[in-house]
Amino acid sequence: MITIKKVTLLVAISTLCISASVFANEAYICKSGDQERRIAISYANEGSTVPCEVTYTKETGDTESLWQAQNAAGYCEEKAEAFIEKLRGWGWECNKQ
Repeated sequence: MITIKKVTLLVAISTLCISASVFANEAYICKSGDQERRIAISYANEGSTVPCEVTYTKETGDTESLWQAQNAAGYCEEKAEAFIEKLRGWGWECNKQ
């Protein structure tokens, strides 16, 4: 019988494995005053839009995974675009790298 802890551990390990092999295909730099943020969409397989991950990096180097998709093509792109628009609404200037 698989427990919730085992499933959580397996998901975490899978995420780390995917994250280690991804490459960024799209990235945006957002600036507000002297603050800078990077939003990146990464794909595990060249030429494929899934699996994907959207990450958010602060100028301190702290990176957070915001969204991931295993099968839903377009999901990461939609989420990243919506988040970038939210930042722009808060006064951030965001440009594609």
